[in-house]
Parts: sequence; structure tokens; C-alpha cells
Amino acid sequence: MKATLRTLCLSFVIATVMGLGSYSHAQEAAAPTAPAGYKLVPEDLTADLNVSLYSQYIWRGYELSRDSLVIFPQFTIGYKGFAATAWIDLDTRYMSGGNSNKEFRLWETDFILTYSNSYKPLKLNYTLGWIYYDTDGWPKADTPSKNQELFVTLGLDTLLKPTFSVYNEIELGQSWYFSLGLSHSFAVYKDWSLDLAGYISYMHDKTDANFGNFHDGNISAGLKIPLTSNISIKPNLQYSFPLSSDASREIKRTSVSGHHNNYVYGGLILDLAI
Repeated sequence: MKATLRTLCLSFVIATVMGLGSYSHAQEAAAPTAPAGYKLVPEDLTADLNVSLYSQYIWRGYELSRDSLVIFPQFTIGYKGFAATAWIDLDTRYMSGGNSNKEFRLWETDFILTYSNSYKPLKLNYTLGWIYYDTDGWPKADTPSKNQELFVTLGLDTLLKPTFSVYNEIELGQSWYFSLGLSHSFAVYKDWSLDLAGYISYMHDKTDANFGNFHDGNISAGLKIPLTSNISIKPNLQYSFPLSSDASREIKRTSVSGHHNNYVYGGLILDLAI
């Protein structure tokens, strides 16, 4: 969820200098010695720290924050196609259901397990996954809420890199979310790239509003700037909007403010790949 992600701040906001200092010190430290031919870390083991600072938390078109800086730390460790991710939402001025009392709060923690691979003859890649959501409650509630989803994503390594994803809620009720996305990157200066992406979605929810229609769309533009071979930053700007009149009413009904259904938001993303 939630990650996910308003018409207020067209700001460039997703940054975090977390880790930069410790990373530079680690580079200066002497490398540990080991017997010849021995690897301290398995060759296929990877790790990635990603920290985003955003003007809003928008998830599948839903407004989950307003008038506050939200921080999304994410840590992923992978090995031979398998990956485990922990994702956190920190809201600096959390507001629930129009409540005027705002406070810094860890509002959501997600855990994600995935397996990814590819079928090269068809230029097809795929990901199978499970997501566990732990939030303070949504929509417009402070009662803790937990949920789980299974998902599959199929992608083609071709022009515009089309992807099709299916998410199935399995704990709180029976809900399906389908999305079709496109993306493309342009080299703009040396190793800088302009990353463009967008998706449209369809949702079938039998549990809450008995919703079944096209749901939300999202377009984004980001300038990825490598700082080193392992570290990059990316100012990013996004626009989220409903795709049907049903979605317009549903998104507005469950938004934090209760008055909006399309949002312009953005921030700065810091990524450290190990």
C-alpha cells in the first residue's frame, strides 16, 4: 500500500542523506583479508537501500496523507532471483480523517517476498510475490489494520517495456487490482537519464464498496542522476487521476480530506545499491 501516493505540492522532495556518511567511511576502511578463492559474500547476493521524501503518499489513486512530508525507507536483499523487502511509511504530520491533531508517526510497515526470472526466447520477464501490509488503519481510521496480497507481474523487454500486474487481496476480503504500465528512459547528459512511466488500472473489490470498474491512472517523470557507481538521486514528479466516474467518487470518498480525487505530487529518491 501504501505504498502509494495530491494537488498541493509539485515539489521536488525525495531525498535522504541517511547512509551517505556511513557509506563514505566504509569505503575508506581497509578490506578484510580472506583465503585465496574464498568469497566473503556470495557472488549473487545483492542489497539495495532506497529512501524517498515525498510531498504526499498516494497509493493506487488513494490519498493517504496531506500537507506533510512523507518518508519511505526501503531495504531489499536478493539472491538468485529471490528477494525480501521491508518498506516503511513515516508521516511527519499524520492526519487521520480530517483530524486537526497532526503528529509524526510510523503509519505503515510492509514486508514483500518475491521471485523473479525471465524467459529469454520471448523477452519475457516475470515476478511472483507476496505482500504483508501493517497499518494504523485505513481509510480514515486509527484502528490497526493488517492485510495480505499475492501478485504476479509479467513484462516484455521491448519498446516501452510493457508490464501487466495482477494483485489479489487474501486476508481482509476478496479484491482484485489489475494494472498495465509502460516506461521509457532517455539519455540526457552523460549517464543521466530522463525516466518516464505511466499505468492504468482496473479494480474489482467485493468487500468494501463493491467496486468494479477502471480505477486510477498515474504518470511520472524523473531525472536519474548517478553520483557514484552505487549511489543515485532522482527528482520525481507524478500525477494521479481517476479513470471512471465510479472511481472518482470512490477515491474522493476515501481521501484524507474527502474533497479530492486527482493529485500532483513529487519528491526526491536516493538509492544505494550494494
